[in-house]
Order: sequence, then C-alpha cells, then structure tokens
Amino acid sequence: METKKTFYRDTDNKMLGGVASGLAEYMDWDVTVVRLVFLFCLFAVQGSALAYILAWIIVPGKYNPNGGFSFGKILLLIIICSLPILLLTIMFGAMFFAVLQPFF
Repeated sequence: METKKTFYRDTDNKMLGGVASGLAEYMDWDVTVVRLVFLFCLFAVQGSALAYILAWIIVPGKYNPNGGFSFGKILLLIIICSLPILLLTIMFGAMFFAVLQPFF
C-alpha cells in the first residue's frame, strides 16, 4: 500500500527556506535540479521571489506539521506587503495618497 505523501519544507537540507528541497523530496527529484529551476524562475518569471517567500511562510516545516506560521514569518510578510506602498509613496508622494483617499 502506498503511503500518503505530504509537502513539507525540508529543514534539514535547506539552503534558504527549505521550499526547493521539500519540493524535490515530494516529487522524488534531484534537489539541485529544483534549485536551478527556482533560480531560473527568479530571473525569468516576475513574482517568483514573492511566491517563494509566501511558500516559505505558508508551508509547514518537516518537524512542525501543525503549521508554518510564526511571529517572525508574519512580521516578514507584513514588511514585504508594505514595501510597495512605501516605494510608491517615495516615488509619487502625496499624489499616491490622493488617489487612494476615496477608499479610506
């Protein structure tokens, strides 16, 4: 009987967050190939860095199957989500907030 496979971040064989090594373990692929694909996507596909960071936050670690959230990861997510607003404010100043004012 085949056992049920579950996707976890591999915290033992990680280089950054363990997402690539966890995916390699889940798919039974070589971890080097998965890391090279992630590296290629980082430069070729817009938003892949954000997708990796979100997977790092959401996917539970191998030895923490109850959840992948922690205070540090939630704080990192808040900082990452607020960066575009900060950059738009720096670039466009008051004009940016004038456009958003009807929504608040």
